[in-house]
Amino acid sequence: MDIILYNPLSNKGKNVKIAEKLEKQSNKKGIKSQILNLLDIHNVESFLSAYSSDDRIIIIGGDGTLNRIVNQINDTEILPQVFMYKAGTGNDFIRSVKTKGKFVDIKPYIKNLPTIEVNGKTEKFLNGAGVGFDGFVCYNVNVSKSAKNKSNYFKNVFKSFINYKPVSALIDVDGKVFEENKVWFVTAMNAQFFGGGMRLAPKMRRDKDYLELVIVKKIPKWLLIILFPSIYLGLHRFLYKYVQFYQGKRIKVELLTDSYLQRDGEHEYPVRKFEVNK
Repeated sequence: MDIILYNPLSNKGKNVKIAEKLEKQSNKKGIKSQILNLLDIHNVESFLSAYSSDDRIIIIGGDGTLNRIVNQINDTEILPQVFMYKAGTGNDFIRSVKTKGKFVDIKPYIKNLPTIEVNGKTEKFLNGAGVGFDGFVCYNVNVSKSAKNKSNYFKNVFKSFINYKPVSALIDVDGKVFEENKVWFVTAMNAQFFGGGMRLAPKMRRDKDYLELVIVKKIPKWLLIILFPSIYLGLHRFLYKYVQFYQGKRIKVELLTDSYLQRDGEHEYPVRKFEVNK
């Protein structure tokens, strides 16, 4: 049986039509199917226990949808097969998995995810979490009344450039403590991509037993504006004076002023400190 899950808040509400299309495809193959609204599932453990390894769950959505799901599942045993059908705006998770098909087997990738502790909460994340300019961009995108697409993202990137002020941070990577000033980014990555295809951590892979912390600091605003698109190609890693990479399993960041945090594209404010663990 195919259980097709869609998020009505994602993809401007178009996911229900995609769900209906997939249902027709399953029925043509003689596979029984049903469509469910993700927001109607209140007890995840009870929902998952109703299906066996012969069943297939198909999730329609992007990073935000999947992030919500993995944080609801927690440690619940998953017997059915779990696939994702790309239908979000960011899709950094699927980019990092490197698949050519429309259906992505995600079950191996949603176990043993890293966690972030911030403002009294502990949550899992898929791609990256951090504070600074990326969090401010996500805030501006998320509160924007315009559609979430690349055009709106870039508009808010430049809007954020104008208003963002770098911060000072005390950073602890597996017990090694140091201070950084005029920080633009301090982001812990579990994979290569964030921000809809930006290769922030070019050498990072999901199967690593550590996280990669990326720090962008002390770079003049005019230079960052010019070089920002280079992150899509990972070329920023050659700016040794301004960009640093650290590997660690436990990373703590403390800030002197309130800042914006993003976790898989979802923002939070105000944030003064956070901790990530792999």
